[in-house]
Amino acid sequence: MVGRNLRIARYGVLMSSVVLLVAILTACGGNAVDDVDSFVQVRDAPADYTIEDLKAIGLKASKNYDVEGLPDGLDAWKGFWGLDPYDRHDYEIRFYASHTLAVSSGKQLAIDATGAEFEAKRDEQVWTEGVKDRWQARGVTDVSSGGSRQAPGPTYQDWAIVGNMVILCDGLDSEQAMIRCASLIDNFLPDDAG
Repeated sequence: MVGRNLRIARYGVLMSSVVLLVAILTACGGNAVDDVDSFVQVRDAPADYTIEDLKAIGLKASKNYDVEGLPDGLDAWKGFWGLDPYDRHDYEIRFYASHTLAVSSGKQLAIDATGAEFEAKRDEQVWTEGVKDRWQARGVTDVSSGGSRQAPGPTYQDWAIVGNMVILCDGLDSEQAMIRCASLIDNFLPDDAG
């Protein structure tokens, strides 16, 4: 009888642990979805920014693009950022003279340079500088064969405009890219500006 009660107690502890783990995972997943649902893709900001402002929060600039051919563009960079130095993500940031120009001149170009639009229009880009950086081969696990294969696709799956900056964000899909855009922006803007 003691052995049976011990097994029942262990089973109860195990089930409680599983329920707690599921609750934690659900809560974490829910926050990411809420972040995407409440994310404002185009927003004004309290100032006009430069690459130095992003470097101040830890963005590592890896390439400065020539902006010739980028309508109204002042500066453009490829870089990577993340709160965890071992988990950083790629961003392309384009700077304009104002928020109005970022929206009027940069929004459609950002749409054309990300996700399915980029895949469809890769050879028809208005601004061709950096096109090769916007396309990458990614390892994808093939669950049917247990192997892996390369699946080329757009580096940047979505974008955001903050003040005078157009930001292209990497990810496997639009939702992941938006989460990464939100993370960068939330760590960049003052609490009362976002």
